[in-house]
Amino acid sequence: MTEVLIGALNPVIIIFLVSSMLACGLSLTLTRIFGPFRDVRLTISAAVGNYILVPLIAIVVSRIIGIEQPFREGLVLLAMTAGTEAGPKLTTNAKGNVGFSVGLLVVSLGITMFYVPMMLSVLLPEVHLERGRLMSELSLTLATPIIVGLFMKARYEAFADRLVKYVHKVSSIFLLLAVFLIIVLNYGQMFRLFGSGAPLAAAIFIIISFITGYLLGGPERGTRLAMAFMHAARNYSLALMIASQVFADQPKVLMMMTVTVILMLLLLLPSSIYLGRRTT
Repeated sequence: MTEVLIGALNPVIIIFLVSSMLACGLSLTLTRIFGPFRDVRLTISAAVGNYILVPLIAIVVSRIIGIEQPFREGLVLLAMTAGTEAGPKLTTNAKGNVGFSVGLLVVSLGITMFYVPMMLSVLLPEVHLERGRLMSELSLTLATPIIVGLFMKARYEAFADRLVKYVHKVSSIFLLLAVFLIIVLNYGQMFRLFGSGAPLAAAIFIIISFITGYLLGGPERGTRLAMAFMHAARNYSLALMIASQVFADQPKVLMMMTVTVILMLLLLLPSSIYLGRRTT
Protein backbone atom coordinates (compact mmCIF):
# COMPACT_ATOMS: atom_id res chain seq x y z
CA MET A 1 0.00 0.00 0.00
CA THR A 2 2.82 2.40 0.90
CA GLU A 3 4.51 1.78 -2.44
CA VAL A 4 1.27 2.64 -4.26
CA LEU A 5 0.98 5.94 -2.37
CA ILE A 6 4.62 6.81 -3.07
CA GLY A 7 4.09 6.07 -6.78
CA ALA A 8 0.95 8.24 -6.82
CA LEU A 9 2.55 11.33 -5.25
CA ASN A 10 4.49 12.60 -8.26
CA PRO A 11 1.58 12.30 -10.79
CA VAL A 12 -0.73 14.00 -8.29
CA ILE A 13 1.72 16.91 -7.91
CA ILE A 14 2.06 17.28 -11.69
CA ILE A 15 -1.73 17.29 -12.24
CA PHE A 16 -2.10 19.86 -9.48
CA LEU A 17 0.53 22.12 -11.03
CA VAL A 18 -0.77 21.82 -14.60
CA SER A 19 -4.37 22.49 -13.55
CA SER A 20 -3.27 25.48 -11.43
CA MET A 21 -1.35 27.02 -14.32
CA LEU A 22 -4.18 26.34 -16.78
CA ALA A 23 -6.61 28.07 -14.42
CA CYS A 24 -4.30 31.11 -14.30
CA GLY A 25 -4.24 31.33 -18.08
CA LEU A 26 -8.00 30.90 -18.40
CA SER A 27 -8.56 33.76 -15.95
CA LEU A 28 -6.28 36.38 -17.52
CA THR A 29 -5.67 38.58 -20.54
CA LEU A 30 -2.36 40.03 -21.74
CA THR A 31 -3.57 43.56 -20.96
CA ARG A 32 -4.35 42.61 -17.38
CA ILE A 33 -0.98 40.88 -17.00
CA PHE A 34 1.34 43.58 -18.32
CA GLY A 35 -0.66 46.74 -17.64
CA PRO A 36 0.55 47.30 -14.06
CA PHE A 37 4.23 47.10 -15.07
CA ARG A 38 4.38 50.60 -16.55
CA ASP A 39 5.93 51.62 -13.20
CA VAL A 40 9.57 50.63 -13.83
CA ARG A 41 10.74 51.35 -10.28
CA LEU A 42 8.07 49.12 -8.79
CA THR A 43 8.84 46.37 -11.30
CA ILE A 44 12.54 46.42 -10.42
CA SER A 45 11.70 46.41 -6.70
CA ALA A 46 9.47 43.37 -7.18
CA ALA A 47 12.21 41.49 -9.06
CA VAL A 48 14.90 42.31 -6.49
CA GLY A 49 12.62 41.42 -3.59
CA ASN A 50 11.30 38.17 -5.00
CA TYR A 51 14.49 36.75 -6.46
CA ILE A 52 17.26 38.16 -4.28
CA LEU A 53 15.98 39.32 -0.90
CA VAL A 54 13.39 36.62 -0.12
CA PRO A 55 15.74 33.67 -0.88
CA LEU A 56 18.46 35.39 1.17
CA ILE A 57 16.01 35.81 4.04
CA ALA A 58 15.35 32.05 3.94
CA ILE A 59 19.08 31.27 3.97
CA VAL A 60 19.89 33.68 6.82
CA VAL A 61 16.91 32.65 8.98
CA SER A 62 17.56 28.92 8.52
CA ARG A 63 21.21 29.34 9.48
CA ILE A 64 20.47 31.54 12.51
CA ILE A 65 17.84 29.08 13.82
CA GLY A 66 20.19 26.21 12.98
CA ILE A 67 17.72 23.82 11.36
CA GLU A 68 18.81 20.60 9.64
CA GLN A 69 20.08 20.75 6.06
CA PRO A 70 17.00 19.11 4.44
CA PHE A 71 14.72 21.60 6.24
CA ARG A 72 16.94 24.46 5.07
CA GLU A 73 16.81 23.14 1.50
CA GLY A 74 13.02 22.96 1.64
CA LEU A 75 12.69 26.52 2.95
CA VAL A 76 15.15 27.97 0.43
CA LEU A 77 13.55 26.13 -2.50
CA LEU A 78 10.12 27.40 -1.50
CA ALA A 79 11.54 30.92 -1.13
CA MET A 80 12.88 30.76 -4.71
CA THR A 81 9.50 29.96 -6.26
CA ALA A 82 7.85 33.37 -6.56
CA GLY A 83 4.38 33.70 -8.02
CA THR A 84 1.70 32.06 -5.93
CA GLU A 85 -1.86 31.54 -7.13
CA ALA A 86 -3.06 32.59 -3.65
CA GLY A 87 -1.46 36.05 -3.92
CA PRO A 88 -4.26 37.82 -5.82
CA LYS A 89 -6.88 36.29 -3.49
CA LEU A 90 -5.04 37.50 -0.40
CA THR A 91 -4.60 40.92 -2.01
CA THR A 92 -8.33 41.03 -2.79
CA ASN A 93 -9.17 40.25 0.84
CA ALA A 94 -6.89 43.07 2.00
CA LYS A 95 -8.36 45.48 -0.59
CA GLY A 96 -4.96 45.97 -2.20
CA ASN A 97 -4.00 46.46 -5.86
CA VAL A 98 -5.32 43.21 -7.34
CA GLY A 99 -4.32 44.10 -10.91
CA PHE A 100 -0.70 44.49 -9.90
CA SER A 101 -0.73 41.21 -7.94
CA VAL A 102 -2.14 39.37 -10.97
CA GLY A 103 0.51 40.83 -13.27
CA LEU A 104 3.21 40.02 -10.74
CA LEU A 105 1.91 36.46 -10.49
CA VAL A 106 2.18 35.67 -14.19
CA VAL A 107 5.47 37.49 -14.82
CA SER A 108 6.97 35.83 -11.73
CA LEU A 109 5.96 32.40 -12.98
CA GLY A 110 7.70 33.07 -16.29
CA ILE A 111 10.90 34.21 -14.55
CA THR A 112 10.79 31.38 -12.00
CA MET A 113 10.82 28.77 -14.77
CA PHE A 114 14.36 29.86 -15.70
CA TYR A 115 15.51 31.25 -12.34
CA VAL A 116 15.17 28.08 -10.24
CA PRO A 117 17.19 25.73 -12.51
CA MET A 118 19.92 28.37 -12.89
CA MET A 119 20.16 29.47 -9.25
CA LEU A 120 19.29 26.38 -7.21
CA SER A 121 22.85 25.05 -7.10
CA VAL A 122 24.15 28.58 -6.39
CA LEU A 123 21.94 29.16 -3.35
CA LEU A 124 22.22 25.51 -2.30
CA PRO A 125 25.76 24.45 -3.38
CA GLU A 126 25.28 20.91 -2.06
CA VAL A 127 22.45 20.27 -4.55
CA HIS A 128 23.29 18.71 -7.91
CA LEU A 129 20.70 18.74 -10.69
CA GLU A 130 20.29 18.43 -14.43
CA ARG A 131 19.38 21.99 -15.39
CA GLY A 132 18.30 21.15 -18.94
CA ARG A 133 15.96 18.39 -17.84
CA LEU A 134 14.44 20.47 -15.04
CA MET A 135 13.93 23.46 -17.36
CA SER A 136 12.21 21.30 -19.99
CA GLU A 137 9.92 19.79 -17.33
CA LEU A 138 9.04 23.27 -16.04
CA SER A 139 8.28 24.42 -19.59
CA LEU A 140 5.83 21.57 -20.08
CA THR A 141 4.10 21.85 -16.72
CA LEU A 142 4.27 25.63 -16.23
CA ALA A 143 4.52 27.61 -19.46
CA THR A 144 2.45 25.37 -21.75
CA PRO A 145 -0.73 25.31 -19.60
CA ILE A 146 -0.62 29.10 -19.12
CA ILE A 147 -0.16 29.70 -22.87
CA VAL A 148 -3.02 27.32 -23.69
CA GLY A 149 -5.22 29.06 -21.12
CA LEU A 150 -4.40 32.53 -22.44
CA PHE A 151 -5.12 31.40 -26.01
CA MET A 152 -8.51 29.95 -25.02
CA LYS A 153 -9.36 33.10 -23.04
CA ALA A 154 -8.52 35.29 -26.04
CA ARG A 155 -10.32 33.18 -28.66
CA TYR A 156 -13.13 31.51 -26.73
CA GLU A 157 -13.77 33.76 -23.77
CA ALA A 158 -17.23 32.47 -22.83
CA PHE A 159 -16.05 28.85 -22.89
CA ALA A 160 -12.90 29.75 -20.91
CA ASP A 161 -15.00 31.48 -18.25
CA ARG A 162 -17.10 28.33 -17.82
CA LEU A 163 -14.15 25.94 -17.94
CA VAL A 164 -12.02 27.78 -15.38
CA LYS A 165 -14.48 26.96 -12.58
CA TYR A 166 -14.00 23.22 -13.13
CA VAL A 167 -10.24 23.55 -13.55
CA HIS A 168 -10.05 25.37 -10.22
CA LYS A 169 -11.95 22.50 -8.60
CA VAL A 170 -9.57 19.95 -10.08
CA SER A 171 -6.61 21.99 -8.84
CA SER A 172 -8.06 22.23 -5.32
CA ILE A 173 -8.80 18.50 -5.17
CA PHE A 174 -5.30 17.52 -6.24
CA LEU A 175 -3.73 20.06 -3.85
CA LEU A 176 -5.58 18.45 -0.96
CA LEU A 177 -4.64 15.01 -2.27
CA ALA A 178 -0.94 15.95 -2.53
CA VAL A 179 -0.90 17.33 1.03
CA PHE A 180 -2.75 14.23 2.26
CA LEU A 181 -0.23 11.88 0.63
CA ILE A 182 2.75 13.80 2.04
CA ILE A 183 1.27 13.72 5.55
CA VAL A 184 0.27 10.03 5.38
CA LEU A 185 3.68 8.98 4.07
CA ASN A 186 5.62 11.08 6.58
CA TYR A 187 3.33 11.72 9.56
CA GLY A 188 5.75 10.17 12.07
CA GLN A 189 8.60 12.43 11.01
CA MET A 190 6.32 15.48 10.75
CA PHE A 191 5.53 15.30 14.47
CA ARG A 192 9.24 15.29 15.23
CA LEU A 193 9.67 18.34 13.00
CA PHE A 194 7.90 20.53 15.57
CA GLY A 195 10.77 20.07 18.02
CA SER A 196 13.44 20.93 15.47
CA GLY A 197 13.03 24.70 15.19
CA ALA A 198 11.83 24.35 11.59
CA PRO A 199 8.32 25.82 12.19
CA LEU A 200 9.89 28.79 14.01
CA ALA A 201 12.23 29.40 11.07
CA ALA A 202 9.30 29.17 8.66
CA ALA A 203 7.19 31.65 10.66
CA ILE A 204 10.04 34.17 10.93
CA PHE A 205 10.72 33.81 7.19
CA ILE A 206 7.07 34.54 6.34
CA ILE A 207 6.86 37.59 8.59
CA ILE A 208 10.14 39.16 7.39
CA SER A 209 9.25 38.47 3.73
CA PHE A 210 5.88 40.17 4.23
CA ILE A 211 7.52 43.25 5.77
CA THR A 212 10.13 43.33 2.98
CA GLY A 213 7.47 43.27 0.26
CA TYR A 214 5.46 45.96 2.03
CA LEU A 215 8.47 48.27 2.31
CA LEU A 216 9.30 47.78 -1.40
CA GLY A 217 5.75 48.57 -2.50
CA GLY A 218 6.08 52.33 -2.88
CA PRO A 219 3.88 55.04 -1.41
CA GLU A 220 0.46 53.59 -2.31
CA ARG A 221 -1.25 51.28 0.17
CA GLY A 222 -2.67 49.07 -2.58
CA THR A 223 0.68 48.22 -4.17
CA ARG A 224 2.33 47.82 -0.77
CA LEU A 225 -0.22 45.19 0.20
CA ALA A 226 0.08 43.44 -3.17
CA MET A 227 3.87 43.33 -2.85
CA ALA A 228 3.66 42.16 0.77
CA PHE A 229 1.44 39.17 0.03
CA MET A 230 3.22 38.27 -3.22
CA HIS A 231 6.54 38.21 -1.35
CA ALA A 232 5.37 36.33 1.75
CA ALA A 233 3.32 33.67 -0.06
CA ARG A 234 5.32 31.38 -2.35
CA ASN A 235 4.33 28.93 -5.08
CA TYR A 236 3.88 25.61 -3.26
CA SER A 237 2.72 23.70 -6.34
CA LEU A 238 5.83 24.62 -8.33
CA ALA A 239 8.21 24.05 -5.39
CA LEU A 240 6.57 20.69 -4.73
CA MET A 241 7.04 19.55 -8.31
CA ILE A 242 10.72 20.58 -8.31
CA ALA A 243 11.32 18.94 -4.94
CA SER A 244 9.73 15.69 -6.14
CA GLN A 245 12.28 15.65 -8.99
CA VAL A 246 15.41 16.97 -7.24
CA PHE A 247 14.86 15.80 -3.64
CA ALA A 248 12.89 12.60 -4.25
CA ASP A 249 14.91 10.70 -1.62
CA GLN A 250 14.64 13.44 1.05
CA PRO A 251 11.12 13.52 2.56
CA LYS A 252 12.17 16.20 5.06
CA VAL A 253 12.41 18.71 2.19
CA LEU A 254 8.77 18.06 1.26
CA MET A 255 7.71 18.18 4.91
CA MET A 256 9.40 21.54 5.48
CA MET A 257 7.64 23.04 2.48
CA THR A 258 4.28 21.62 3.57
CA VAL A 259 4.60 22.96 7.13
CA THR A 260 5.74 26.36 5.81
CA VAL A 261 2.75 26.64 3.47
CA ILE A 262 0.36 25.67 6.28
CA LEU A 263 1.88 28.46 8.37
CA MET A 264 1.54 30.83 5.41
CA LEU A 265 -2.19 30.14 5.31
CA LEU A 266 -2.54 30.49 9.09
CA LEU A 267 -0.65 33.79 9.15
CA LEU A 268 -1.52 35.47 5.85
CA LEU A 269 -5.21 34.62 5.38
CA PRO A 270 -6.40 36.14 8.69
CA SER A 271 -4.03 39.09 8.13
CA SER A 272 -5.51 39.79 4.70
CA ILE A 273 -9.06 39.76 6.11
CA TYR A 274 -8.07 42.01 9.01
CA LEU A 275 -6.32 44.52 6.72
CA GLY A 276 -9.32 44.57 4.38
CA ARG A 277 -11.70 45.36 7.23
CA ARG A 278 -9.50 48.23 8.40
CA THR A 279 -10.27 50.10 5.16
CA THR A 280 -14.05 50.00 5.67
